[in-house]
Amino acid sequence: MTLQEFLKLIHDEEARIELEIDEPDKDDYQYYSFWFSDYTTDDDIAKYYKEYHVISFGFLPEQKADIQITIKP
Repeated sequence: MTLQEFLKLIHDEEARIELEIDEPDKDDYQYYSFWFSDYTTDDDIAKYYKEYHVISFGFLPEQKADIQITIKP
């Protein structure tokens, strides 16, 4: 499933999302976070990665730590 397909499943405009990007040509992961409402209204960093594949995700409702979606190109 691509990131774009995955984000279509989210209905909470107040969701905070952190992406962990694993690019094959880079040694370190790249991290980007955004509010879901920003994704739906703005041209943000997540739209650049919209065709990347989601390989894992985690949820911790109403907590600010350890929320992540890991995606690879």
